[in-house]
Amino acid sequence: MDSIYENSRFKLPPVPSDEKCSQPKGNSTEERKREVTSPKWTKVLLIVLGFFLGFALGGLCALWMIYDHKLADFESLNEQHITVSKKLAAQEINSTVLIRALEELEISYTRVREQLLLHVAQSCNLSVNGWIACRGKLYFFSSDKLNWTSSRDVCVSKAADLVTITSQSEQDFLVSKMNVTHWIGLNDLVTEGHWVWVNNRTLTDTGVQFWFTGGPREPDNWRVLDPSGENCAALGDIYGNFQSWFDASCKTVKKFICEKKY
Repeated sequence: MDSIYENSRFKLPPVPSDEKCSQPKGNSTEERKREVTSPKWTKVLLIVLGFFLGFALGGLCALWMIYDHKLADFESLNEQHITVSKKLAAQEINSTVLIRALEELEISYTRVREQLLLHVAQSCNLSVNGWIACRGKLYFFSSDKLNWTSSRDVCVSKAADLVTITSQSEQDFLVSKMNVTHWIGLNDLVTEGHWVWVNNRTLTDTGVQFWFTGGPREPDNWRVLDPSGENCAALGDIYGNFQSWFDASCKTVKKFICEKKY
């Protein structure tokens, strides 16, 4: 048998000493690969995380810039609001001063007006050759009594005419100067009921009339004493109602008032 083993060409190859524990060597390589792969993923994750952090920081910076810009706009608007408020306050002060100035001017105007009226009232007492000057007119109060037509003739002879009353102030002035009834330049001789002044102006034109309304209303065209009626007007009556006008017979004799401009 020994010869058989000796003569056999089959021989087992020698096992190299460095191939011992080959299996353990294979397991060590995989572990190394794993160790190499793990840091790579870590780096990738760190890069991605850094990217997101950078994006987030950029977003925060952008938001801060927008906020800062809006804050600047708000401060600018606030300054404008303060400026406008100051201007409005100044205008309000100016308006108050202006209103006070206008009030003082109105008071001054009232005082001047009162002084002028007083001066005019006093000037109405000035007489020139028997005529009384008042508000740009001359008035003559007769001492004689005549009928209405004759009274007018006397006035015309003096380059005047029977008085025409056109305002309350003129009425009051005339009343203050008389104590008996006087003829005035008003009549309805042409058309009954259509009263006309001697200068052809109507009561509508002058806009004032002072007919008596305390008893029987005037004019009443009473025909008892004169069948032709009462066609001429007088200021006052025999009973002392000097504040009103009365129609009377033109034939009645009365004092009269002449008027002309100067």
